[in-house]
Amino acid sequence: MFLTRRPIILARSIEVKTRKALWSTYKSRSGVEEEQIKQKRKWLAEFIPESIPRKNCDLAFSRASGPGGQNVNKVNSKVTLRLDLSTKGDFIPPYVLEDRLSDPNCVKQSKHLTNNNEIVIQSDSSRRQVENIEHCYHKLYTSLRECIQVPGETSEDTKKRIEKLYVQPTI
Repeated sequence: MFLTRRPIILARSIEVKTRKALWSTYKSRSGVEEEQIKQKRKWLAEFIPESIPRKNCDLAFSRASGPGGQNVNKVNSKVTLRLDLSTKGDFIPPYVLEDRLSDPNCVKQSKHLTNNNEIVIQSDSSRRQVENIEHCYHKLYTSLRECIQVPGETSEDTKKRIEKLYVQPTI
């Protein structure tokens, strides 16, 4: 039985980022980007479900699927909501969506966003058409909130902690 030697990693041999490298990863945004992020944060703080204009959304009604009942083939309770972001998404400022719509990962991750920049949402959770309409608008609101992500603000404590981690580069 042979024992193999394993390398011992000492704390001194671990590569430590220099002050310049650490600062570049910590503060990588320019002043213009910071201003846009502030505008996005403000818009998201003021964005509520009632701020979605109902006239911009196209609603279609159809019969819901599922087990039968008295009104299963008579009432159009299923609601399909469509919002074309390129033509009717003017209530969303362009600086909010420009990053997300150009990112192909956002389109792939969102189950409601199509390749044509259109949001399609369906609801047949209730027997009542009015409740399904409200459920669609709530889904639209949450979908927009999920798609529009803004990095959080860095607290002063975190900034101080990062400053303490700086190491002077040795030349």
